[in-house]
Amino acid sequence: YSIVFGSGKVIFVLTKPLRLDGYYVFEVQYENGQRVHYTEDGRPNWCQNINNCTKTIYYKNEIDFDELDTKPRKKILTKNKINKLRYKDKLEMMSPAGGWIDANLMPDIMVDNAIKNEEYHLFRKMKSDSESRQ
Repeated sequence: YSIVFGSGKVIFVLTKPLRLDGYYVFEVQYENGQRVHYTEDGRPNWCQNINNCTKTIYYKNEIDFDELDTKPRKKILTKNKINKLRYKDKLEMMSPAGGWIDANLMPDIMVDNAIKNEEYHLFRKMKSDSESRQ
């Protein structure tokens, strides 16, 4: 399960003798046709710096779907506000998987295209820790 793309199937796995540490070892195809390569520890191939990248794929039993925030946004942000929040690391985006996640975990091209296509409804300000506990 990808927090970005949702459910998918592993379609390729590199055998252990051929693996190099830090390189992509398996590929997943998602329901929308998207294919993503991952390192052994779940880091996606869209990361600019693989050593400074967050895991985005999990086994379904590792995800608590009750905790996944899928509530609709309360207000639509402006393009300027989206860009401001993005560069302050305070922006969330509705992922194709259906949940709000940190926009930094999304592929840059996906975030950039949503802004370019004026799909501002896909963004919201990141909730503070006090808001998420309520």
